[in-house]
Amino acid sequence: ELTEATRRDASKVKAQISGLRAMQKSADEAAKADFMRDIASIRRQTDEARIQLEERRRKADEKEASLAEVRAQLDELQARKREKMREAREQREARLVPLRGENERLYNKLMAAEKDQYNTHT
Repeated sequence: ELTEATRRDASKVKAQISGLRAMQKSADEAAKADFMRDIASIRRQTDEARIQLEERRRKADEKEASLAEVRAQLDELQARKREKMREAREQREARLVPLRGENERLYNKLMAAEKDQYNTHT
């Protein structure tokens, strides 16, 4: 009877072990499925982030190219402005040379007239 009872106990233990193994296998499969879903989600998020990053880089490159073009235009306009300012100074100086000469001649004439007037009254 002992052996029969032991066999029954052994059979019950085997059944319990088998049931626990089945539960463990089911839990492992569920955990694995959750893990795989999490990995797939992370991959999708990573792919989306990479795509957004590439798009932002592309836009930044376009803006950088546009900025370089605007800077080149600004440099060109500033060079033109410097040239125009130089030309304007030269033209102003050219117009002032005869006026300065005339101003000096009139000043000298005035000084001479004042000297003559001073000499005639003294």
